[in-house]
Amino acid sequence: MLNETIFSLLNIGFNICFMLYLIFKYFYEQNNKYYLFLALLSLSFTTNLILRLEIVNGDYTWIRISRKAVVIFFYAFILSFLDIRRSKFVRISLISGMIFISIGLISRLLTSSSVLFSSINSIYRSLYSFVDLYIIAVMIFYVWKKRTGYYLYILYGLLTVITCAVLIYTGDQLFGLHRYISGYLLFQTEIIICFCFFFLAIITKESEQKNEIERLEYLVETEKKEKENSLNLERERIAFDMHDELGAGLSAIKLQSEILKKQGSNTLNHDDLDALINIADHMNKSIREMLWSINPQNDNLKNFEEYCIRYGREYFERTPILFKAESNLQDPGSSIYAEVRYNMLLILKEAFHNCAKHSQGSSVNFSITADSRSIHMIVEDNGIGLSNDRAEGYGLKSMKRRVEKLNGEIRLRSDANGTQIDIKILTDN
Repeated sequence: MLNETIFSLLNIGFNICFMLYLIFKYFYEQNNKYYLFLALLSLSFTTNLILRLEIVNGDYTWIRISRKAVVIFFYAFILSFLDIRRSKFVRISLISGMIFISIGLISRLLTSSSVLFSSINSIYRSLYSFVDLYIIAVMIFYVWKKRTGYYLYILYGLLTVITCAVLIYTGDQLFGLHRYISGYLLFQTEIIICFCFFFLAIITKESEQKNEIERLEYLVETEKKEKENSLNLERERIAFDMHDELGAGLSAIKLQSEILKKQGSNTLNHDDLDALINIADHMNKSIREMLWSINPQNDNLKNFEEYCIRYGREYFERTPILFKAESNLQDPGSSIYAEVRYNMLLILKEAFHNCAKHSQGSSVNFSITADSRSIHMIVEDNGIGLSNDRAEGYGLKSMKRRVEKLNGEIRLRSDANGTQIDIKILTDN
């Protein structure tokens, strides 16, 4: 049979080294308090082993006290290590258990000086096993629901506690074990195994935390790159738009001006002047639209809705067509990217242009419905409908390309009663 003294000395040496390592980790490498509580647990267990070797006249008082201290620091370690902020029941159970054991320790120390403390200690001794098993059961139930990662090692440690406790309290009846010799060897084995599982749990938790930090850093870096790419794409879009819109407009103004110069001041053509004014007006509107699309203050559904309705009213007020608008915004403050806003506006412009040029109708109804995830726009006229040639015209093809670019959907319905263009764009892509 294994000699109890040799086994205890080996455990004392192991625990002293383990405790020094934990203290080093707490003060010089980490600031996690569970290192400190596990070091205190190791200290209380080492103290218990040393007192066991120094028994005088069979007095086990201080041994029992130090053993209860082991349980207190065991609860403290679990309380600090597990993420139980949302589990009020488990947290209260552990704190209550620590208070209960502390009361038992005090009553044990003062038993000889007062009959009251002797009675308290008697009640405490009768309830201790039940309270301890209850708290262990609560912890096992909580950890069992997780049982992944570092929680799995804590579960193994708690199951070790239950197994050894059963053997300690029933071993003398089932296997003929001596309660204070074999039972104490089981207690030492229990603590050593628990230390191994707890240490594995700490290593696993730190590894998981490191991986989570790396994952978050990767996400931040990825998001940063996506924003940079989005900004570069937006700059390219603005450059292309300015080249197409302003370049063509300026070239037209230059050409028209040269024509007027050649004609001379006495032969100015009013039609030519009107054309020049129209080109300048078109350029002015194009610049305003581009500036509106890149202005970050307009990155919300409310501003987009107001701009679309205002644009429609201004566009159709110079025509005999009656413009009507309605909207339903569930979350007016929701963000909408500049690229989405600009492409949606160009789609809407093309739809209004088709209504004014081809519908021969008397009214245009525009509706916009939006929430934080999507924008749904409908442009409907009461005209003559579109022929097959116009249905496949450049304008509608351009709208379809822009909708596809935004990963949206576009539906076209046209008959003798009018034309309806139905557009839906997801804004959370």
